[in-house]
Amino acid sequence: MQQSILDRITKKSGVPGLPEILSSQLSGADLNSLLLEVFRQKTAKMQAPELMQAYRQNRFVQPSSVDAIDFQEFMLSALRLSTHSGFRPLQLSPLSPLGTCSVVATAHQDKIVSALRGTEVVADATNVLALESVLRRSKQRFPRGILHFSATHRHVRAQEIPDIPGYSAHFAILGLSSAGRDTGSFMFEKECLLRHIRFYVSYLKNTLHLPWVKIHLKSLDQEGVPNRLFESVAAHIRQCAPEWSITCLSSSAAEQAYYQHVQFKIVIPDPEGHDIEIADGGFTDWTQRLSGSRKERFLISGLGVELLYKCVSREL
Repeated sequence: MQQSILDRITKKSGVPGLPEILSSQLSGADLNSLLLEVFRQKTAKMQAPELMQAYRQNRFVQPSSVDAIDFQEFMLSALRLSTHSGFRPLQLSPLSPLGTCSVVATAHQDKIVSALRGTEVVADATNVLALESVLRRSKQRFPRGILHFSATHRHVRAQEIPDIPGYSAHFAILGLSSAGRDTGSFMFEKECLLRHIRFYVSYLKNTLHLPWVKIHLKSLDQEGVPNRLFESVAAHIRQCAPEWSITCLSSSAAEQAYYQHVQFKIVIPDPEGHDIEIADGGFTDWTQRLSGSRKERFLISGLGVELLYKCVSREL
């Protein structure tokens, strides 16, 4: 939030240091009680025409343009196929704990729709899958076995919407995650990355019959340090799937702080035949930080399933 806005609010309230007081000197429960009363009083003063006007103008509440039944069947088909690749589907809540994205990832809290009762509207299902994976693995004392999860979810994000056909403030994705333990020789990384990419290639080519599917594999390098993980997984994928169209790229790890060591993108043609990045994934340290164990490993990826639907149905 712009500092000028905070200064204006603080001056108008007559309470110096108001944001610090609310965030640091009040407990979470007390702040929640205060905000509940604020919103109760505001809604008590609202009239029906004001509500109607808010519905017209608020970009977060408008319905999607997709055909509801056809799209649900399309999304269910993708979710069902993910189970054939070994991913266990979960039905996630529309809410997650406050800070789910900004605490462990690089997303700024201003881009998240924060809510009451210590929650926020889910902006990325893979962050929630990290929480669920650590919760379940901790109960099993972090076994060597790998948890593979999938989830379809409607995300809401507060940043400015790109001026690109098919983009909106809320949208559906198919998220995949794999959580496990370091067992040496990058075995987790090689097996899980191949599993994620294989699902996307199979779904896009064999189910949707797209004319081509490209894979961009990016090495996220630290200056002067060989990226052995990238070299290992790239060689493994080329050996296991020599028929795939793979382009290897490299960039500085400092330029891509979201993922570690490796990022991949799946590229397909849009209705006019131009490249469109439809899936994205990579390794993160989220489960390490959530569990306190540096031995934990986590891979996430996401498919823009609503954007994909608009592409294949030529709604873009």
